[in-house]
Amino acid sequence: MWSKGLPRRSLPVLTLIVLTATALTAAACQSRQAAPAPAIVPASDPAPAAGPAETRLDSESARRGENIYRRENCARCHTLYGDPRRSEDGGSRVGPDLAWEGHRRSDDWQYAHLYAPAVVVGGSTMPASRHLFAPGPAGRPVPAPDAVDLVAYLQALGRGGRDIWAEIRSREPEISEPPEANGALLSRGADLYRVHCSACHGEAGDGRGVAAALLSPAPRNFVAARYLFKSTPSGEPPADADLFRAITLGSGIGAAMPSFSALEPRDRWALVVCVKEFSPALRGRGLRLRDADTRQEERGAPAEDGGGPADRRDPGLAAEGRALYGDLGCAGCHGPGGGGLSREEARADWVDADGFPVTSSGNLTHACRERGGASEAALLRSVLYGVGLAMPAYADSLPGRRERAALGRFLLSLQEGDPVRGAP
Repeated sequence: MWSKGLPRRSLPVLTLIVLTATALTAAACQSRQAAPAPAIVPASDPAPAAGPAETRLDSESARRGENIYRRENCARCHTLYGDPRRSEDGGSRVGPDLAWEGHRRSDDWQYAHLYAPAVVVGGSTMPASRHLFAPGPAGRPVPAPDAVDLVAYLQALGRGGRDIWAEIRSREPEISEPPEANGALLSRGADLYRVHCSACHGEAGDGRGVAAALLSPAPRNFVAARYLFKSTPSGEPPADADLFRAITLGSGIGAAMPSFSALEPRDRWALVVCVKEFSPALRGRGLRLRDADTRQEERGAPAEDGGGPADRRDPGLAAEGRALYGDLGCAGCHGPGGGGLSREEARADWVDADGFPVTSSGNLTHACRERGGASEAALLRSVLYGVGLAMPAYADSLPGRRERAALGRFLLSLQEGDPVRGAP
């Protein structure tokens, strides 16, 4: 949240307003020339065939937020049907249906979108709600209590019965065979990048887009190409599948990167090519999937260890994983229950590759908070290959199939709704 510390790159308020006004003007001019990009929704709509999504407002903040939603007249442009086929609004709806908005994007993204909608979503006609913010340190706008409550309400929408975004993040995304990385694909990627990515990551891919000052952690610098969630050893570039996976899943509510699963697989591969072209270390390498043995390792099991596959139904597996979690020192960074610790609580001096402080460790208790994905394979990728400079790789400490399966099973048990959550 914006009220918890300063961003990595802060802009004075006047500069930020000038940048925002410029972006708004550009977006308005662009909207007269071309239709706005379609709203990003899951490729296969997870909503029920009919009927509203179920929402329970379990906090005072969310209940206050519902009143603010009404006061701000958000329903004039947004519906809460939960069924894309319904049209009882008579054609007056301007914005997307928000019935399943809860946990679709991070709080940080929601605040930035309220403050400067057309900067975050190119072509947006949504009016800015800057009256919900106050000036903060170093010129960064800070959400006032009304903004905090409104976002709490948005994050509750649709999560009363199913947490669909947690379900999506708990599955490994399908990675299609990549197309030929030719000029046409790169051109398509450049077009998509301008529409969907440049506001945050910058036209030059350096992480300095017009919306970057509103976001913390800052958007990825594609020129430096230092990626956190990948299936390759430290110091090696990410696999193409890692970039495709990140574009497909986004960062959940752990960071502002949204999911682009609604884009066709070819378009997501086009973005992979475009992103690689920003980096001298990655450009011109084409596209390829990795070999079968390496993909098996990515799932958390070495190709040959002589032990046979671990049975994940084994009731002792999670208990073994709990012991490994303690033996490897995971609790010292993530806490005994996996909720994450601040650098002060952990007494750690975590920094990223650019030398900026990492404010806290990952929260392992909810699938939507897992920035690299919440499947067992995703969790083990982070364990085996590390996450940037703050989390080392543990592949050498977990050489066997059963050990990896046990730790993966325990990490899954930390997530809300897991059937063995908290099992001894």
